Amino acid sequence: MGKQVFAAHEHAGFARWVPASASVSCPRAIAMPRENPSMDAIADVSAALQPSTSASSREIASRLSAVAIDADEGMVKQMLATLLSCQLRPSDEALASQLGVLMHLFLTLRSMALSDDLTGLYNRRGFLRAGSRLLSAASREKHWALLFYIDVDDLKSINDTAGHAAGDSLLTRTAQVLRSVFRDSDVTGRLSGDEFAALAPVTHPGACDLIRHRLQTAVAADNLSHAGPSLSLSVGFAQFNPRKPSSLADLLRKADRAMYEYKLPKLVRPDRNVRTALHG
Repeated sequence: MGKQVFAAHEHAGFARWVPASASVSCPRAIAMPRENPSMDAIADVSAALQPSTSASSREIASRLSAVAIDADEGMVKQMLATLLSCQLRPSDEALASQLGVLMHLFLTLRSMALSDDLTGLYNRRGFLRAGSRLLSAASREKHWALLFYIDVDDLKSINDTAGHAAGDSLLTRTAQVLRSVFRDSDVTGRLSGDEFAALAPVTHPGACDLIRHRLQTAVAADNLSHAGPSLSLSVGFAQFNPRKPSSLADLLRKADRAMYEYKLPKLVRPDRNVRTALHG
């Protein structure tokens, strides 16, 4: 295949995705990023392409999965433009159609890379990425935010006595509780085995009392509707003050520390299913 240059702005199908000044060459001219071994879907991307796709184009497609986690979207868009330029599609309509398919594949792969398989919430990587963006916006717009660090009580004991299926059920129930309490615009995730987090912009830090009440109500309702082990959560809070911005990592440390104040065995625990502490 000879070297060809593709001017993205000449094709209507690329107008939404590629800068008008972009000009890219065929696959061998692009510096490929390293593959990320954590991506299991490389084969799925190649298999989803049309049978007529060339070997070099399939190589580009497999690289899309490698950058789905860490690369910026500009790199992905350049790679898509390169892939399509080398297929020499006969019309703008076909180019746009194929670009849409590949962009959908990329977004699907990225979602897989940033989501927790069991609960469907963000995983740690996804939470840190989305949460950092939310805090940046809160800082610019001078909004308060609350970070909630949530631990599922006694999960190890339940796994040992009732089995891992029972433990997994508690985790999925926790995710359902969080979805019922927090808005779509908030960021929720499962950080590790039994630990979850939620980040919510608020108009005033006093909103934590309202959210705490909603959590207590949602957990109580969940336990009424499920047989088996009861769901019990320990929750720590940390506040994001736009006048004195904190990093997401700092908020997580504060909320984690506040949560564990209620996990120490020497403390007398209140008789309720959501135990909370606030770190200002």
